Amino acid sequence: MIGNLGFFELTLLGIIALIVLGPEKLPVAARTLGRWYGTLRRASQKLQNDISSELQLLETQELLKKELQQIRDSEAKMKAQMDELQRSLKQNQAQFDTAKRQTMDAWHTQPSQDAQVGSVPPVAASAGTLPMANRWFLLSHYDAQRRLPPAPRMPNYLADPLLYQHMDNS
Repeated sequence: MIGNLGFFELTLLGIIALIVLGPEKLPVAARTLGRWYGTLRRASQKLQNDISSELQLLETQELLKKELQQIRDSEAKMKAQMDELQRSLKQNQAQFDTAKRQTMDAWHTQPSQDAQVGSVPPVAASAGTLPMANRWFLLSHYDAQRRLPPAPRMPNYLADPLLYQHMDNS
């Protein structure tokens, strides 16, 4: 409002104030008017800062709400996937158990037709996941030696007397 006043308007205002107030009260009135103007300007600036900070706070709260909702959605999706995986795992375990039971029943009910040396139980043949447990009879002597670590070398005190002279003295 005051920023729109030109030089002529300010001069006219000064002359009117000089006539109305007189020369002795004009400096006091100018100081008072300046203080009011400063107080009004500071209050206006503070109000603008408060409004802008409130708007930023609201925007931040909205962003936090959106992020929280995304986190909750992700959590729900992950929980659904975990439930699906557990359900699938239980189903696969049940299928494996029934297949194992059926093959074991079939193995125990068959007479000794397949009871030849080197025959593989049907569970191990069908599942393909069982280790070599209880199948020691399938390994040859060569395989058994190959799978065992070599024996450690033991010193021969009688065959190497020059190497072990220091031990005889003590």
